[in-house]
Amino acid sequence: MPPLPSIMIWTILAPLLTFDHVRSKRLNTFAGPFIAYAHAWDLCPSDGSIEMTLRSSHFNPLKPSERQTVSGNVSFKIDYTDQFWSHADLALRSNNQWKENAFLFQFRKMGCSGIRDQIPDFFRVLAKHSGASMDRREPCVLPAGHYILKNEPVNWTFPNFPVMPYGRYRLRIRSRTARDSPVTRFCILVDCEVIPKP
Repeated sequence: MPPLPSIMIWTILAPLLTFDHVRSKRLNTFAGPFIAYAHAWDLCPSDGSIEMTLRSSHFNPLKPSERQTVSGNVSFKIDYTDQFWSHADLALRSNNQWKENAFLFQFRKMGCSGIRDQIPDFFRVLAKHSGASMDRREPCVLPAGHYILKNEPVNWTFPNFPVMPYGRYRLRIRSRTARDSPVTRFCILVDCEVIPKP
């Protein structure tokens, strides 16, 4: 039979030694403050009035504070104003397929202001090249023209959406001149990802 003092020492030391060798990392919840970044951009069917052929730089998750850069062509054959009705549809990647309509957003008669309010830094890039006003007191108009973006750093922050579920998304944005117009003036698909903010 072991002596009583050695049993007492082991009952105290064993839990302490066990905790010393436990290695773990933080488990992320399903939603919270986030960083968003784009993987790929693609056009979807529209009448070609507004086209954005863009590509984003590689996002390094080890350096999440570095901004992605965007390059490509933006073509407005007509002025993009607040007369446009915009519809955003987020599909979520789950079980190796896209789950359509995970989030739906309608921006009624605020096409240009919708970009300015929802994605302000991307609007800053468009305004820089098009000469559009950043002032919220002035009417929002992205004038007709062809603009070339070259390695423009963009901070993908969405001030009206401070918390989002983490995951891979496919964002489809469509704009029309009227709510029930059959003609889509602008359509773009963005393969993007939402990850926890460090």
